Amino acid sequence: MPDQPQNHKRNSSPRILAAARAIAVRDGVAHVSIDAIAREAGLSKGGVLHNFPTKRALMEAMLEEMLDEHRALQANLPETERCSTLRQHLLTLRSFSSSDSDLSMAILAVAAVEPDLLEPLRDDLDSDLARINSDSNDPETARILFFALQGIRFHKLLKLPDGGGAVLDDLAARIEEMDDDAT
Repeated sequence: MPDQPQNHKRNSSPRILAAARAIAVRDGVAHVSIDAIAREAGLSKGGVLHNFPTKRALMEAMLEEMLDEHRALQANLPETERCSTLRQHLLTLRSFSSSDSDLSMAILAVAAVEPDLLEPLRDDLDSDLARINSDSNDPETARILFFALQGIRFHKLLKLPDGGGAVLDDLAARIEEMDDDAT
């Protein structure tokens, strides 16, 4: 029986994270509380705390889950796609949904209070920049494109005017051309 808490954790963590995401997207990060998560997940408050003893631990897990989803998207790109690091970022940006945006905003709101929560994201982006520098024939242009993509992502995240889908499609096509030239 000593394995039961660990099994409970494995079974409950996805439900808890899904409940926290649902609340963050639907109601905003201010409403993500242990009590609200317990209600949403159909668990006791103790069950939530057993898996995530603090809200910080929960937010860390949500960020890691988002990063895992991004990594999975990159790993599952069609083999026909040119898979430079820049192209991976472009393709994942194109699959960015409004619920991703809402959840990202929720995590950024928490990270504004505890900036060190973004350390795993910083690590991933550092690795991507290193790959971009080593894989490119024109690292300077490749870095410009990378930061342009990040700017577009955060522009979408903040729901700032973007000129619409046609403008974003034109930008994406131009970034693809420039990526082809830089790699």
